[in-house]
Amino acid sequence: MRALLNRILYELVWWLFRPFGRSIIYRTAPHPLREGLKLDPSQPVVYVLSSRSWVDYFVLDRICKQLGLPPPNRTGSNFPTPERAGVVYMPALLETRVRTTDLLRVIETGVATKSFEAQIVPVSIFWGRDPGSETSWFKLLFADSIQAGRVRKFFIMLAHGRNVFANFGLPLSFREQMDKGPDAATAIRKLTRALHFHFLRARTAALGPTLVRRNVVIESLLASPGVQRAIEQDTAPGQTPDKVRAYARKCAEEIAADYSTASIRFLERFLSVVVFKRVFSGIDVRGLDRVREWAQQYEIVYMPAHRSHADYLLVSYSLYHAGLVPPHIAAGVNLNFWPVGGLLRRCGAFYMRRSFSGDRIYTAVFRAYVDSLIQRGYSIEFFPEGGRSRTGRLLAPKTGLLSMVVEAGLKQTTRKVLLVPVFIGYDRCWEVGSYSKELRGAKKQKESAEGLLKAGKILGRSYGKAYINFGEPIALQDYADRHLPDWRAHFVSTDQDRALPDGFKRFVADLALENARRVNAAAVANPTGLAALALLSAPERVVSEDELVEQIGHLVWLLKGNPYGEHQHIPEAAPRTIVDLSAAIARIARVPHPWGDLYGISARDAVALTYNRNNIQHLFAIPSLIANFFRTRLLLSDEVISTGVRALYPFLRTEFFLRWTAEETEAVTRRWLEVMVQLGLLTREGDRLRRPDASQPAYSTLAMLGRVLGETLERYCMTALLLAEERRSRQELQRERFEEDCRLLAERMAILTGRDAPEFFDKALFRGYLNTLIEIGLVADGGERGLIVDPRIDRIAERSQELLSDESRQMLLQLLSRRKQPDPPPSAEAA
Repeated sequence: MRALLNRILYELVWWLFRPFGRSIIYRTAPHPLREGLKLDPSQPVVYVLSSRSWVDYFVLDRICKQLGLPPPNRTGSNFPTPERAGVVYMPALLETRVRTTDLLRVIETGVATKSFEAQIVPVSIFWGRDPGSETSWFKLLFADSIQAGRVRKFFIMLAHGRNVFANFGLPLSFREQMDKGPDAATAIRKLTRALHFHFLRARTAALGPTLVRRNVVIESLLASPGVQRAIEQDTAPGQTPDKVRAYARKCAEEIAADYSTASIRFLERFLSVVVFKRVFSGIDVRGLDRVREWAQQYEIVYMPAHRSHADYLLVSYSLYHAGLVPPHIAAGVNLNFWPVGGLLRRCGAFYMRRSFSGDRIYTAVFRAYVDSLIQRGYSIEFFPEGGRSRTGRLLAPKTGLLSMVVEAGLKQTTRKVLLVPVFIGYDRCWEVGSYSKELRGAKKQKESAEGLLKAGKILGRSYGKAYINFGEPIALQDYADRHLPDWRAHFVSTDQDRALPDGFKRFVADLALENARRVNAAAVANPTGLAALALLSAPERVVSEDELVEQIGHLVWLLKGNPYGEHQHIPEAAPRTIVDLSAAIARIARVPHPWGDLYGISARDAVALTYNRNNIQHLFAIPSLIANFFRTRLLLSDEVISTGVRALYPFLRTEFFLRWTAEETEAVTRRWLEVMVQLGLLTREGDRLRRPDASQPAYSTLAMLGRVLGETLERYCMTALLLAEERRSRQELQRERFEEDCRLLAERMAILTGRDAPEFFDKALFRGYLNTLIEIGLVADGGERGLIVDPRIDRIAERSQELLSDESRQMLLQLLSRRKQPDPPPSAEAA
């Protein structure tokens, strides 16, 4: 009788569901689902749903039928077959641990039947993507919950039917799971335990921890020991603690996010329909399946490259679309303006000032907030560079916020912390025009509502594709085990005043550099970047069509022959398609000619294109350097080439955040030489390598490859020649003045050669070269005495000229000989 009533009720619910079922909009993971699961069609499938819900079952049935998976069936006491998949509810599976049920009898029969095998697929259905929060009765009624009954589930379906996410776990082998236990009962207990943890981790990855009301967060910050100590220390004589505490509250309210799933859903729809659909032809995201796996085991801290204001929108948008909870994002307080500031805050942004120095209260509150995010299990995103790159290269990372994250992460005892580098690139960055103006000296425009309205003009333009690639992560605790001895004695201790371990500051700095290297290792060699490399390396920025296609083909094959990193990505490998795709976006002009069409780019558009080139220039740093050795030499031995690469590699590694250590350079050089020989860019003659003759097509490709690093090598040469000249003058050399002299020399050379490339004389690059010279011992910082230059710099300055073209070398020497020295400071007597 009970079974009959249950059947009647099931049929009634099914008919009630039908009119609503067609309106349900769902996303699935992995994507694409059928290819991601890789089910064996010869074996039966058993779906395990996380909760006992007919509505979830109906949604699963619809997904399977639409995406070509075996549809689920209520099998009762029958075995599933390859044609007829089964479905089991997790509560029913847990019930078998306490009493004998029909399901238990079926499982025991399957265990006893040695020939029986099945694929167990855990499935979590999430309605509305709300992790739950301490809010109104409305949310308590309509928010999804695994404890929801049939009536409440009906209301949940009505409220969130257009925002359903189905997470499919990878299939488990029934036979392997059953063989893990000495008997059927033990094996079933192990299986249910594994599935139970899987559903918990999947829920955490998709929804995140339970949300805490913002006022509760703020009160907990003010009550934290670090903030209390700061309030005590900052209370000056005659000043009341209440006034200092009021300032601390103001800081907390300025910083704290106000996370709202409704706001995230609104922003996702707005970006989908209004912004990204009009601006980008597509968003190419790589590595999401790996991120989903990590999110079930670790607390994730995303550390992306920073190219554009679109970066944080794209990362959160892509994660949300993939069924992962968007992170809390550290945003500059300059973005906290109406109406954007409040919306971003509700979408997870927490605001930070550019500088904390001298403000003990603000520092303590911000540190406590970062601590609370890590301790509560929220994922975090911040940009280690501190600001957007104006040149397209990675900027030297800043370590202030990273230091707080590392300290909080190493104190975490529940789940380990994973730092995930993220490469972000664009076929065309929408801020590149303003970047060029800022590099020429224009003042950065302050973010405001007025500027937001002006930015609306980008909606009428096409910027090609955006690219996101999640790189190889760093497990924080494991990394500390290798590089920060005895860290547990400092961070696991409950003593709040315990000092940081020796070497902590250096550890954080090295960690920041390692993340930058992993970001570059996940670089995306997109069509515009490859076209930019070839065109900007052509004389006068004009090249024939056949030559351009051939050169881009060689660039692609260089990357395929010796991939820079495991997660390096080439979206398009056909050279002619690359030219066609990039022509419109990069404004590459096609000039008809009877002997073959030409491709060229104007000086103005060339400046914008340097941004794309700089995104991926590091991928070709070593082969370009090798090509430069053949600028004035016809034949060279492997040993001479390896020695040359080894000498210059420290400078390349600093500028481009290259991933290889100095000890690996010889092996890396030999691999590149093998690939270049295979592609015909070099040929072997006995124990030496020979460049192609000038009449051969491969010669123009080798020359183009050498010019990829042309401006970089010119800057190296400028720095060495200036240092050599200053050493001979025996005058005191102050670092700041020397860096400015380098910049002025590069600026003058750019003007005289007609280069409209303000990034060529970026002062930060010369600062990096000088840091490297100090690290390798060719320059010493003598403090008040200024820089002390080693005599070996003369030989380096002489040898560096061999890497320049005749025209560049002649102009550089002329500029140095005609350089006007600054007027000496007035003497005391004259004063």
